Parts: sequence; C-alpha cells; structure tokens
Amino acid sequence: MKILVAVLLFLSLIGCLACEQEVDSVLIPYERKLVLECYLNPNDQVIQVTLRSNQPMLGTDSGAFIRNAVVQLSNGQRTVTLPPRADVYRITTRQMPLVAGATYTLTASAPDFPRLEASCTLPAAANGFSWRDEGLSYIQRPLTVTVYRSYTLLWNGAVAVEPQYFAIGRQWAFSDSTAVSGRDTVINGLETRWDYFKTGEELRLNSPTVRAYLGRVSSRDSVLRSPRSTDLLILQCDRNAYEFLKASALQLQNGNNPFAEPTLIPSSVKNGLGVFGAIYLRRRTIP
Repeated sequence: MKILVAVLLFLSLIGCLACEQEVDSVLIPYERKLVLECYLNPNDQVIQVTLRSNQPMLGTDSGAFIRNAVVQLSNGQRTVTLPPRADVYRITTRQMPLVAGATYTLTASAPDFPRLEASCTLPAAANGFSWRDEGLSYIQRPLTVTVYRSYTLLWNGAVAVEPQYFAIGRQWAFSDSTAVSGRDTVINGLETRWDYFKTGEELRLNSPTVRAYLGRVSSRDSVLRSPRSTDLLILQCDRNAYEFLKASALQLQNGNNPFAEPTLIPSSVKNGLGVFGAIYLRRRTIP
C-alpha cells in the first residue's frame, strides 16, 4: 500500500512539472498595426495626427512613435499630405478647411505595417447651452475641507435630425508645493475629468450637474488654496470619437481595480487601431 501511494505521488509530481511552461513561450497571436489618434476640431487651426505601433501582450515591442509614414487627408475633392514634425504629422485648416456635413478620409502607410484608412463626418455644431449656478458644496476631511461650486447644464437648442453625442466635464490647472530633498518645489499640472457621456436625447431628458473644483482649506491656517483656473467643458463629438473616449474613460476609471471586467475599446480604423473623429470643445471659465 505504501508503495502504491508513493507511486501515485510521483506520478502527480511528474504531471505538475509537465504543466509548467515559461510565460514567454505561450503563443499569443500578434499582428503589427498602426495606432492612430486624430480629432478634427473646427475651432482649432491645426490638424494633427499621431501614429504609434501597437504592443503585444508579451515581448519587447516598444510601441514607439512612427515617424516614417505617409499620411494623407481627403475631403473627397482634394487630398493633402501631412508632413512629419517631431512625433506628429500636421497641417493647418487653411490647407484643409473643416466644414460641417463634410466627410473626411485619412490614410496612413508605413514600412512593415498594413495601410490603414478611417473616415468621419463633421457634425453641425449644437447651440443653446447655458450653465445654472447651484451654489457651493463642501467635503470635510480630517485635515482639509474641499470646496466645490455646482453647475447644471441647460440646453434649449434646436433638435437635430442626426444623432448627437456629448461629453460633459471639468478641467482645472493647479500648483502644489512639496518638499524635495529639503527644498520647496512647486508642481504645476492640468487635470481633466469627464463626468458624463450622453447622447443628445439623453442630455435633453436629464440635465447633468457638474461640481467645479474651487480649492481646499487647510485646518492649519484656514487659507483657501485655489487652482490657477477652473473650466466647465462641453465636448460635442461624432460617434467615432464618442465611443472611443467613453470606453477610454471607463478603462481609466477601472484601471486600479483588478476585479473589473476588461473594457473593449472600439475603433473604426480599417486595418489599424485608434480613433479618427470630430469634436467641438466649449469651455466656460469659472471666475
């Protein structure tokens, strides 16, 4: 009986060893593709394209910027080549005017990558937005009190025939001081938060409320430390940009949660990844 037990243990050990395999030897399909990022914004004077390589789950592909691609933008009547400048490809809207209702097609090709193609139609700009001041609110913490002012977005613009897509959020520029190696150091930064992603129908049915960050009060000196600026943001998008930004925001939100379900990032780019979309950004600075 003891011999039988010993034999079974030995066979079990051999089976476990057979299951061991180096992670790097696991074959996961990988095809090199260009990753595109470009947003057409009629309020901007520059059209800018970023191209990178996708990265495998395993391996050492750097995912670096692609600087030797041929990038072209067409409106169906004329085609313009975007020259490389540092890590981007760029032209001005004088070279390719952006007109509501027009469809634009972007192509990019580079050695060792499949040629990608993406299209987007610039929507008509929505109007009739206003912000209603809802007053101050506070969050008490052990050593500080954070101060916010709430605003509700109201929309009385004309109803569009085509679907509309929006992101609602806020942005603030801040300066924080900290001690590094015994010396005071000032850190300047810019933070953007997208609180809502809504279609035009959803935005009309439910007016969203955004809390604008006004600063924090320390219990040590009772001084309000305000950001350098605080803005309320309305980002109107086409469907390509809307779905990409919404999924990216969800992925960022779940980034520190190991139990969160993976977020599928949609892409309308043929033979590639990323986003090619249209946006209008409206900004209101809080006094």
